[in-house]
Amino acid sequence: MKPRHALSLAVAAGVLTLATVGWLAFRLLDPGRSPADGGPAGLISSQQVTPEEGQKAADAVMMLTLPDLEGRPQAFSQWHGKVLVVNFWASWCAPCVEEMPAFSRLQGQFAAQGVQFVGIGIDDVDNMRTFVNSRPVSYPLLVATPAISETPGVQVKGLPYTLVISRDGRLEMSRLGRLDEARLEPILRRLLAR
Repeated sequence: MKPRHALSLAVAAGVLTLATVGWLAFRLLDPGRSPADGGPAGLISSQQVTPEEGQKAADAVMMLTLPDLEGRPQAFSQWHGKVLVVNFWASWCAPCVEEMPAFSRLQGQFAAQGVQFVGIGIDDVDNMRTFVNSRPVSYPLLVATPAISETPGVQVKGLPYTLVISRDGRLEMSRLGRLDEARLEPILRRLLAR
């Protein structure tokens, strides 16, 4: 093989690899809505997670202790007995930012009834502080690193990623991709009625 031809093949392979990685990153960071919502696939529901996997995820989250934006450690066990909505997000993730105002509204609407939203930012703490200075959020924001996805039971495969955990600590639903208010509110009402 001629050196020029080998170089062309290497460049082509590199471009193809970058394009593939870019496409995968786009699909993970903005997977869209489920086909039921009239959009492309992207939904991970409790029906697609075995009960054992779902319980491992809920248990793993409830055992986490992460720093808040001021560096104070916050244990998830403090919210035991509440309906817990845990949202993995980042300030650079457009679908994450889009769903946060609805989460803030729902937090205000259901807080007195025992619902607690918690945002886990997989982001730099300074970026998160800058974000909340321009877009206030009505629920606690905690700081994590990408290594959180290596925590046994916690499988963050893209952002945004949301878990809904019942008062008794069972995973009720998980969603990879933007979660809208119209889909989440009935779930919260159902869990509060139990």
